[in-house]
Amino acid sequence: MLSIACILTVPARLAGEMPEPACEIEGISEYQLDNGLKVLFVPDSSIPTLTVNIIIRAGSRHEPYGQKGIAHLLEHMMFKGTVAFPDVRNVIRRNGWSMQASTWNDFTNYESTMPGTRENLEKIIHFEADRFANLRLTPSQLTEELKIVLNENSNAKASPENVLTEQMISVAFPWHNYGRATIGNQGDLSKMTVDSLEAFRRTYYRADNATIVLAGRFEPQLALDSIQTHFGGLKYPERVPPIESTIDPPQTGERRITVRGMTGKPVAALLYHGPAGAHEDFAAFEIFLSALMDTTPGYLWAQERFRSAALVSPDILGDGQLWGRISGLKQRGFVELYGTMPTDSAPEPLLNELVAATEHFAENVTREQVRSAKRRVLARMQSQLLDLRSFAVELRYWESLGNWRLYFLHRDRVKNVRVEDVQRVAKRYLHRDNRTEGLYFASSEPVLTTIQEPHVPPESFDGFHRESTISVGEWIEPDPLAVESRVSRRSFPNGVKVALLQKRTRGSMVHARLTFRLDSTVMPVVNAGALLLLPKLITSTNAKAAARLRVPGSVGLGTTFGSRTVDGLSITIRSEKEHFLLMLERLDHLLSGPCFTQDEFETLKRTNVASLERRSRLPYPLADEHLRRSGAKSLQEELDSLKSIRFADILDCYQQLTGSVHGDFVAVGDFEPETVIAKVAPPLDRWQSEREFQPPASYQVESESTELQIDGSPSACFAGDLYVQVGRDHPDYVALLVAHRVWMLRRLIPRISQDVGLSYYYSNSLQPLPGTNQSRVSLRATCDSVRLLELKRAIADSFYSLHSTEITVDELSLAKEHLANSARMKFWSDKSLLSSLAETTSEDRSFIDESNLMRRINEVGLADVQQAGKNYLNFDQMVIAVAGDVALTADPDQ
Repeated sequence: MLSIACILTVPARLAGEMPEPACEIEGISEYQLDNGLKVLFVPDSSIPTLTVNIIIRAGSRHEPYGQKGIAHLLEHMMFKGTVAFPDVRNVIRRNGWSMQASTWNDFTNYESTMPGTRENLEKIIHFEADRFANLRLTPSQLTEELKIVLNENSNAKASPENVLTEQMISVAFPWHNYGRATIGNQGDLSKMTVDSLEAFRRTYYRADNATIVLAGRFEPQLALDSIQTHFGGLKYPERVPPIESTIDPPQTGERRITVRGMTGKPVAALLYHGPAGAHEDFAAFEIFLSALMDTTPGYLWAQERFRSAALVSPDILGDGQLWGRISGLKQRGFVELYGTMPTDSAPEPLLNELVAATEHFAENVTREQVRSAKRRVLARMQSQLLDLRSFAVELRYWESLGNWRLYFLHRDRVKNVRVEDVQRVAKRYLHRDNRTEGLYFASSEPVLTTIQEPHVPPESFDGFHRESTISVGEWIEPDPLAVESRVSRRSFPNGVKVALLQKRTRGSMVHARLTFRLDSTVMPVVNAGALLLLPKLITSTNAKAAARLRVPGSVGLGTTFGSRTVDGLSITIRSEKEHFLLMLERLDHLLSGPCFTQDEFETLKRTNVASLERRSRLPYPLADEHLRRSGAKSLQEELDSLKSIRFADILDCYQQLTGSVHGDFVAVGDFEPETVIAKVAPPLDRWQSEREFQPPASYQVESESTELQIDGSPSACFAGDLYVQVGRDHPDYVALLVAHRVWMLRRLIPRISQDVGLSYYYSNSLQPLPGTNQSRVSLRATCDSVRLLELKRAIADSFYSLHSTEITVDELSLAKEHLANSARMKFWSDKSLLSSLAETTSEDRSFIDESNLMRRINEVGLADVQQAGKNYLNFDQMVIAVAGDVALTADPDQ
């Protein structure tokens, strides 16, 4: 075990004196300890949360032969505890931390987000340093965690696209470790030992191979002192040279991989080798992919042959049917293009079309296409800078390439990309002899492509601004009463409700949502399929274009997104302050009459039909949607209904909605409330109802169990819903809320995840049903098909334990703390604030009710919680659907 001592940072400083950063760019400051640990600070006191990233420059690229998947497995084992912190999950729950980790080719990252308090800052630094140096691993822990990792590995193999991608990359990189999947293979994983994990950890988990990123609300001086105290003395007794991967020679001709399977649709795929992420060619490479593959106005999507050519079915067009991605890694890069064919089609014609279109475009990309792609890429980078948590996470990628400042260098490179650069890069990399082809269901003298190692001279970083150009928001105490004191609420004569929360935000962003709710008398006569498509059509490409014609200069002002809700539809707006009022004018135009076209309808219809067909063959969506449709249309009935919808049905649905809906409008951001109300009044006046809103009286669902067979599926899903006659105003509601949290934290999760590793993916909630005197407990959990019965019994046992084993004082305290932390999380970001504001507004509540609820939770007694668990949380009353290869399920007692 390593001892932890305090040493001075470099340069030496007086106590309480903040040293000069090694470098500072756009609000980011870099420091370095004597032991080589790099520290990055991105402070913003207006954000209520603190995000901490620990970046280890070790990923699947560094794994020794025979130990593929060890980096990812060690990521899991890092949550097993130390002497000081023996129960990591309990530490996370008690402190209200949101913690996750990820492993990729060049790095492993540990991310934590929490309320930005001094106590959390000190505790998270102590915790991370302790497990960094003093992790305890035992063979029994490894045995249990291997079950989870092997289950995760099996789930990844259930997707045809994942299998094709894994094998295609292995063909493209026959020697380099980039050709080996990060998740590893079951053969290597099954042979892992504690000694091999410790050896890998000692080699790479060291101060001079790590970077700590702190972003959000924290005191830099306090943070640096804490990091110095806990990390400053971490030194390993000997240096072990890092393991570097073999470099593949240039490819000498096209390669092809064919994969056959029983599930999914035919897939055609292409992969071209490209530059590393730090290479100067990577910016032009990224611009090329954006110009080629972006849904609108990408080159491939604009080609008529992908919609009507005899060789390629029109069903390939639609979101998710053609897609691409680019990977710029530390030592190499590549671009991937994918297309999905309709069932019973051959993928070869699509592959040929993709090759022809891609390599033709490489020679004919235009100046306007490059200019448009640059705008999109730069807008995405600007959006990352505005979202501090996302930006902190983004830094892990650039730091893994060698230096976080590459982010800004890459941004400048993108700005300076010319059409000649894109043409040169495309010609260099996108040709036959550098191509790998993939299908799911020789050549002349080759053109050698040598991938150059990136060289970034120090002067490349000169010229960056030392101060951030992004405006800082304001801090609001994450307390319901403090938030409610800032909310302006109003009801229009027609029943429309408005709630506005005025506050300064990072980047002066405004988030708003307009929701239309259909009452229970209207819902039965509205075409469900039409209602599914209508929100996206209202905010479709042509609809937005029509609005822009009437709002000069509105291109790029913000985004609008339409989605279906439980009882209607909503339109969400995101815009900068200076453009928000114009965005509301655009919204008025979008709702003044149908602007979408029949072509957009046909495309969206095909996309949704394909999505439903795909979901009907996957365990989780099939089981989940079976329960959500209990008492309504089955999944197949909805699919048949969607296939039969005509454009005229969409227009009829639009007309039905006018005069038959009830609206809510909520917004969070920097604006003048009265001006916003004046702008939003026209669409609210137009979409209104003469009838009073009638929510559903109750949900009548009888307990039952359904098995949904999916032949050959390696994974399965348990889905269960429990309806209890306890609404938000019921005297037992608070006790039930606490009892449910006790069951989830101390009975369910330890049983299915920690103890026996049955399910790594699960979700659970208790929600009061608006307008009723009921609440619904929903549980979803996945596992291997052969362990489905075991999972079901474990879930049942967790319920029965509430009846056979008394709830302890410690369990009660933990549940209350967890509920309090969950309540505070609603105020962590402007997006979550918007959702909470919309929820309270639609239910005629305020955040005062949330404050009262938390007070009642704090006051509820152990006896009441115990009785509520026994009275209402009964497994035998659940509606259950299980999906997977149910025939494989074996009874362990027989």
